[in-house]
Amino acid sequence: METTQVSRSESKVFHKVWGPDEFVGSRVAAYKRENTLFTGILIAFEIFLWVIYGVWLTYGTDPANPQASALGVNLYYPYFRDVSIMIFFGFGFLMTFLRKYAYSALGYTFLFSCLAIQWALPLRGFFEMVAEGEFHHHYRVDVLGLLDALFCAGAVMITYGGILGRSTPLQMLVITIIEPILFFLNLMIGKKLGAFDVGGGMYIHLYGAYFGLAIAFFLTYKSTKDHSANGATYMSDQLAMAGTFFLWIMWPSFNAAIAPQGDPQLRAIINTFLSLVGSVLATFLASRLTSEFKFEMVHVQNASLAGGVVMGVMAHCDITILGAMASGFIVGTVSVLGYVYLTPKLTRMGLQDTCGIHNLHGMPGFIGSIGAVFASVLAVNHPERYGEEEYAELFPAGEHQPARQAACVFAVLAIALAGGTITGFIVKYLDRYATGMLYFEDTQFWVMPHAGDHGGDPFAHEHDEEQADSLSPYTPAIALTDLGDDKSKRMSVDIVDDVRVSL
Repeated sequence: METTQVSRSESKVFHKVWGPDEFVGSRVAAYKRENTLFTGILIAFEIFLWVIYGVWLTYGTDPANPQASALGVNLYYPYFRDVSIMIFFGFGFLMTFLRKYAYSALGYTFLFSCLAIQWALPLRGFFEMVAEGEFHHHYRVDVLGLLDALFCAGAVMITYGGILGRSTPLQMLVITIIEPILFFLNLMIGKKLGAFDVGGGMYIHLYGAYFGLAIAFFLTYKSTKDHSANGATYMSDQLAMAGTFFLWIMWPSFNAAIAPQGDPQLRAIINTFLSLVGSVLATFLASRLTSEFKFEMVHVQNASLAGGVVMGVMAHCDITILGAMASGFIVGTVSVLGYVYLTPKLTRMGLQDTCGIHNLHGMPGFIGSIGAVFASVLAVNHPERYGEEEYAELFPAGEHQPARQAACVFAVLAIALAGGTITGFIVKYLDRYATGMLYFEDTQFWVMPHAGDHGGDPFAHEHDEEQADSLSPYTPAIALTDLGDDKSKRMSVDIVDDVRVSL
């Protein structure tokens, strides 16, 4: 394939092929503005964080009692390691199912999780001081604080799953700056209410899912529905299953990490693991019954994890072993049914959920949150199931615990939907900087490996048939016109400073 460099001054060619000069110019200008805004905001935000870290954050050490630090490390670091694997490896590879979007799934998980962690630490300190009503000259960072920062990053990654393939780096940057603020607001409200959420069923899964779904509504377009690149290949599904396996194996650590030591932590591990086992069995059964007597890989990748989500709030409670396993089975079934029936209906209604976060995190998180209300009722009516000190620690609101749990559920939902809607308006405005965006493709923002005669684009052979579907709603309609007498000539344009036309 012969490649010709064409400058923008050769307007006659572009008038004939792409329409008015202002169209090509607007695409190039949009990419430049997106790049300028992304790098500018990120640099400014990093400088802002550096200043805060330099003047306010310090090590959570105590020279007078060095054994306290050793105890904290020994207690929390194994969980910290497992949760880190879940956030970076688990979430990252779970989202590689899109056949042309693996770089973005892995790369953006890496980038924006790290940014969320950086931002989460000072936010955690700020909201803790607001709750206490006093300011400290230094905020001490320990392993437990790092765990909370990872949990915050997990909420952001759940949100990312809902808009996977349809957002620019600039839009994800804005989301990552806004979402952690409301995450810690939820935590503060929950503590004020005396509600418990040992594994983030409310604060991470429920919040991240509905915050993301509210944003997804604003980033759903006719051109992204039934998009040919919004799908998997045999290999991409295998990569996604690697993420599923790591999440599945590590999930008991996720739910037990901050549970009180002793019996509550043991129950958190047992309940979570058996709930996960139940959700796997339900997933395979429900998938076979709803997918023309075959197993559907997207169900296995996601619904099999629903058992971990449903235990998020109440993992440390005495809900009986059978109750844990039955909970996992129920939400595994609900999750599969969501993928089969609910997701297509929501897409037709204008709410496209790329990864199905409503099925994996939203509905199981809500069911688990309501389940925690009933677990509180059981504890209030039968306090003998717990030791006296244990009961006081696990249910700080006493007989008011069920009502406080219910109030917290709906407070989290309200903050998620309101915050997601406001953020959705912002990212919708920023979508004007995505003119000509190729949805669900890495080629938009990543340097791709060399692929023979395709100019470094390994997907070039598929672009012609997908180009019309891939353009953003801000892209004017164009008619491809021949440049010569040979009617078999096809054209592709790579938007760079000097636009390259391949004939």
